[in-house]
Amino acid sequence: MKFNGILLLTLVLFLSSCFDDKKKEIVDDKKQEKKKATELFEFLPAEKTGVTFNNSFTAEAELKFYEFQYQFNGGGVGIADFNNDGKNDVFFTGNEVENKLYLNKGDLAFEDITEKSGTGLPNSWSNGVCLIDINGDGLTDIYVSKGGMKSAEEKKNAMLINNGDLTFTDKADEMGIADTGWSTQSVFFDYDNDGDLDLFVLNHPNRWEGDEKMSRDHYKRAVIGADQFYENENGKFKNVTKKVGLKLESFGGYGLGVVIGDLDQNGYTDIYVSNDYSSPDFLYMNQGDKTFKEEIKKRTNHIALYSMGNDIADFNNDGLMDIMALDMSAEDHVRTKTQMSGMNPIAFNELVDFGLPHQYMYNTLQFNNGNGTFSEIGQLAGVQSTDWSWAPLFADFDNDGHKDLLVTNGYRLDDRDNDYSRQVQKKFSNRANLTEAELMDRFKNTPSTPLPNYIYRNNGDLTFSKKTYEWGLHKKGFTQGAAFGDLDNDGDLDLVMNNMESVAWVYENKAEQLENNHLYVEFEDPDAVSSGAVVKVTTNQGIQVQQYHTTRGYISSVEPVLHFGLGKYAGKVNVEVSWLNGTVSNYESDVNKRIKVNQARNTAKAAPDNSKGFLFKDAENQLGLNFTHVENKYNDFELETLLPHGNSNMGPALAKGDLNGDGLDDVYMGGALNQRGGMFFQSQNGTFTRKFPEILEIDSKNEDVGALIYDFDGDGDNDLYVASGGNEFESGNSLFTHRLYENLGNGKFRKTNGVLPDFQISGKSVSAGDYDNDGDLDLFVGGRLVPKTYPFAPQSMLLKYENGKYSDVTSEVAPELKNPGLVTNSQWVDYDGDSDLDLIVVGEWMPIMLMNNDNGKLTWQKELNLSKEVGWWSGLAVNDFDNDGDMDFMIGNLGLNYKYKATPETPFQIWCHDFDDNGTLDIVLGYYDHGACYPVRGRQCSSEQMPFIKQKFPTYNEFAVATIQDVYGDKLDKALNYQATNFSSVYVENLGNGKFKITSLPVEAQFSMVNSIVVTDVDKDGKNEAILLGNLYSSEVETPRADASIGSLLKLNSEKKWVSIPYLKSGLYAPGDTKSALLIKNKSNDRYLVLGKNNTQPQIIGLVK
Repeated sequence: MKFNGILLLTLVLFLSSCFDDKKKEIVDDKKQEKKKATELFEFLPAEKTGVTFNNSFTAEAELKFYEFQYQFNGGGVGIADFNNDGKNDVFFTGNEVENKLYLNKGDLAFEDITEKSGTGLPNSWSNGVCLIDINGDGLTDIYVSKGGMKSAEEKKNAMLINNGDLTFTDKADEMGIADTGWSTQSVFFDYDNDGDLDLFVLNHPNRWEGDEKMSRDHYKRAVIGADQFYENENGKFKNVTKKVGLKLESFGGYGLGVVIGDLDQNGYTDIYVSNDYSSPDFLYMNQGDKTFKEEIKKRTNHIALYSMGNDIADFNNDGLMDIMALDMSAEDHVRTKTQMSGMNPIAFNELVDFGLPHQYMYNTLQFNNGNGTFSEIGQLAGVQSTDWSWAPLFADFDNDGHKDLLVTNGYRLDDRDNDYSRQVQKKFSNRANLTEAELMDRFKNTPSTPLPNYIYRNNGDLTFSKKTYEWGLHKKGFTQGAAFGDLDNDGDLDLVMNNMESVAWVYENKAEQLENNHLYVEFEDPDAVSSGAVVKVTTNQGIQVQQYHTTRGYISSVEPVLHFGLGKYAGKVNVEVSWLNGTVSNYESDVNKRIKVNQARNTAKAAPDNSKGFLFKDAENQLGLNFTHVENKYNDFELETLLPHGNSNMGPALAKGDLNGDGLDDVYMGGALNQRGGMFFQSQNGTFTRKFPEILEIDSKNEDVGALIYDFDGDGDNDLYVASGGNEFESGNSLFTHRLYENLGNGKFRKTNGVLPDFQISGKSVSAGDYDNDGDLDLFVGGRLVPKTYPFAPQSMLLKYENGKYSDVTSEVAPELKNPGLVTNSQWVDYDGDSDLDLIVVGEWMPIMLMNNDNGKLTWQKELNLSKEVGWWSGLAVNDFDNDGDMDFMIGNLGLNYKYKATPETPFQIWCHDFDDNGTLDIVLGYYDHGACYPVRGRQCSSEQMPFIKQKFPTYNEFAVATIQDVYGDKLDKALNYQATNFSSVYVENLGNGKFKITSLPVEAQFSMVNSIVVTDVDKDGKNEAILLGNLYSSEVETPRADASIGSLLKLNSEKKWVSIPYLKSGLYAPGDTKSALLIKNKSNDRYLVLGKNNTQPQIIGLVK
């Protein structure tokens, strides 16, 4: 979370107004009234429930916000049955007000028993609540984490032991866990599997000044602000923070969320900590030896920036635990542009260079890949932007068998409103020394916008649909903590929410109207035994997995019973419980039951899982392909500020072929600027030896982004074509000259002179084919970009080989290929079976261009449906995938897990023109929201490139509501304009007779940009599979980089549908910024994937079969 005032500089450094909006759930008032009868949740007023808790503040307390930035972080909720009468009770933590405990009297009516129970904790600032049976007596106890502007004595965390008569006694001091830090939340779990509960306490420093800056001593903060770890030794706790490995990291975090779970399936519980400000989240992986290792960078590719609440759950029913962490990006396009300042690329990159993870101000949904690593797919799932969010909770609210997602939302002050901030700076020039009257004036004039919470229905395909209005959660407020539990024992999960300056909300779940079934799993053992147990429910609909932990969301604790929705399934349910001691219990149940499980009942030792029949294996360092691509430093955004992504890091090039006539695959790896490429020759034993032809050293100043090994002169040996590229120099620079190296035999090469025409094109794709059937190989050379003039289309060329040299015949043979666009890939293919080679060309902001060869003339088949599909196409494979005798296409695209979205009805657009008449080109990106097109970039970002915007739109709000037309007017008509309509990677099935069927590839293939597609029969079943590889690391810093791909293995099933084979079955793990890929074989027909990755070594992956 973030604030103006003391940390205004941090806003300038990090916050962004340049976020696009997700397509919203739109429900007008009349439709809302019609739907009211079928809303999933019914709001229950305090008059019915008796729940009157209000986390309110006095005026004096509100003003302390300017001294203590976590003043409005709110309170939590705990749900449990405190008196074992079979009904769930509710506990609230209060900040300035006392805590409240409500006893469930039945029929959703509650009685306030705070005073009698002794749980109010007056003179405390209570934050988090953790409900746990700490002493194993069968009664739920309460651990309260405290903070605020209080003394050390008042900040002591409380361990309220349940006496069994609805009274509680604080024994935190006696037990050794009266932590005096500024505690946000705490969690009990058995970290060493010894049968008792240990304690992690999430703290934060109380030092705010200067924390927007990262320095070498960033983590060296006062220990009083450090997270703490306590080991349980026979009911007494010992601080073992450093001993278990929570060292420097624990000093550096402004912790707002903590959640636990077994994330790598090693049988031990791990810890995920969400941290505010520039401190990254911490992922403490349990090593199983009573120590943890912080591995957030090792296991994730990017994380949230101002992380708040979090949750761990298997949201997609694959048996693996996923992670959700919340941030502050708004969904509404006006709030995105009014509530944030521009992001500073220099500051962003400094943090990355310092060694921190990439952090972006979006919610993150970390998809568990199955090998202990995670792919962030929040954009694909549609849950990336929920405003100033606090608690994420996964639970099956509609009992359909899929875990839905609740997100609480809202902050007491719009203190980051840019227009308001400017007014404050103007009115209160010396903000550090304001009088109380001035502070009150400032506070009263700060905007305050109550917001509805978010709830998403899980669609069962890794995506969610927003159901806030349809499900009845449209009340507006400032909600922080929340918990779910079945308050009326009707088989569905009700909701309780802790609001600021408002009575708490209770929602009754009416899922019974859907007539779905459910199952409850209740633990009979004490929490010391049950905590961490993994429950797998199996029906003929598949599996569901949950791990038993109740501290979830934000400073709250959910019902200590596991709930499983079963949809319409009505048969027997198999339940498997895996305990932390390595034993397993199995049960069978009917639906709509509450089964009780016990470790001592029907247990057996868990059988080891030896089922890994992987299709791929790691082959690093086995082949001798020792080469490190070293990308040169160049900032594309310094000159072209509003680029959507960088254009100077498209290498390395890869090419394969027999370069020395021994019949074995050799490899060329291209170098970056001022780096020579390498020729690698394969020996008879399958290893490679690098050789250094002098000519490659001479040409090392060129940047190699494309390469092709082929026999250009028909002399029986293969030659090498290298396409130069990049964005560092002006058009026409000699370093964009492409090179053709003639093979002289025995692995010796010379650079040809006069064989290629004299041209300088920043290219990438080059493909060879005999389009005119004269017995030699002609070339298509695709222009990738006009340097420093994005997105203007460069020259592309069709080169005919004749009389020992190439000539440019584009104008005569294929005029539509002179400037087709920003070409990324091309292949020659006879798609229509007429015995001549046609050409397919794809690129960024381009349609799929299929060029038909008619007696040596190439014509774009514009009438085909392919021409309507405009994307950021990249990877391309041509193959008869369905074995019907004609060639099909698979084409990689940006994917659906990116900030930018595109459909034919709502295209993603770019304009380029000198909008401010200063002699330089300006880039404008536009997206659609509610039928109108708006600028992607915010007022600050845009005005840095085009200063007239500040004059035309004096306030951020005026710019926020302005459409593209409002901002740029009739100059748009004079601008270059492209419109992308599809960002899905696709399969193009050739139906014959010039007809094609286009279908999106499976959702797993849409995680990221696909740059390369390798086709081979991976499993040796006689049918080719497709291996998709990619990512895009060069996004501008306000857009999370596309880094979620670990490679996708796709198989065509009997119904001609592509299905994704997950890592746990394939073993394919290819993360990183993969720009190129090829398949090589050795003498024994062993196969290997070679992946060219930007700015690092290639990855080598062996195929098992």
